[in-house]
Amino acid sequence: MTPRDYYRKLSHDITDGEIRFVAFTMADYIGEDNAVRLEDLCKLTSMDEHKVRMILERLVTEYHLPVCAHSGKAGRWLARTYEDATVTQAEHYARAVAEKRRGDAYNSCHYPPDETGEIKPVQPALLDVPEPDIIPHWRW
Repeated sequence: MTPRDYYRKLSHDITDGEIRFVAFTMADYIGEDNAVRLEDLCKLTSMDEHKVRMILERLVTEYHLPVCAHSGKAGRWLARTYEDATVTQAEHYARAVAEKRRGDAYNSCHYPPDETGEIKPVQPALLDVPEPDIIPHWRW
């Protein structure tokens, strides 16, 4: 069975018609060298970009199809193997760490006084426990 046949077979199990259609369409784009640009995928599926992005996310998180993308490469594609998806996976982990650091920084930002003129103290960490290292499971 070819990767294309495999992904098309998996798409038949998806009950939502729009999601199934995007999954079926993505079966023609396997491997980074065969990526489809988001604009082209929108045209192929007659859906707007927001909807296609949401469906691609659901294909990964709910239907476990390895839709890949990474910075420096335009487009989306299905991974041929687990190893092919590791670049995308590593970027997601790196973004998560950066987003958490940025979110935590709001606890120590300087804010203007409220209406009473009182300056609120910077909120210390609730627990003085070091952050755990996030290690992708493919590096274990």
